[in-house]
Amino acid sequence: MRMLLWTALACALGACTDRRPPPTTEPYIIRGDRGGQLISAEADRAMLLAWGGRVEIRNKCHSACVIFTTLPNACLGHGAKIGFHGSNVNVGPIGNQQMARYLRGGVRRKYLEEWQFVPTDRVHTISAQEYVRLDPRTKICPRPNR
Repeated sequence: MRMLLWTALACALGACTDRRPPPTTEPYIIRGDRGGQLISAEADRAMLLAWGGRVEIRNKCHSACVIFTTLPNACLGHGAKIGFHGSNVNVGPIGNQQMARYLRGGVRRKYLEEWQFVPTDRVHTISAQEYVRLDPRTKICPRPNR
């Protein structure tokens, strides 16, 4: 709860400058997302969680975008690539520890043991299927009817 209040306050003070648009239809599609400000992503995650509709993560989801993967209403597209690197700011609970709070299971373990040390100008990517092997609570999206 305290983190949600911190995020709301920080956004109100103008720290969230790269917010995603609010949902207007279901599913909400996150596509080709290279990340951005973690604090903005946290605010967007809270918005999508409260909204409750299906969130589909397609194509590329790197950096701060990764926190959407553990939304209970999210799924990964079959061809999605999920990318990790360390934060460029690490002070106490801010940065890598902040990111790790949103990860689960083997993904969290790999992030803390390895991926948080990937330099910010690089990205370690894994497939949606590998992500689900590491975190079985994550879902793969159903294929669209053609």
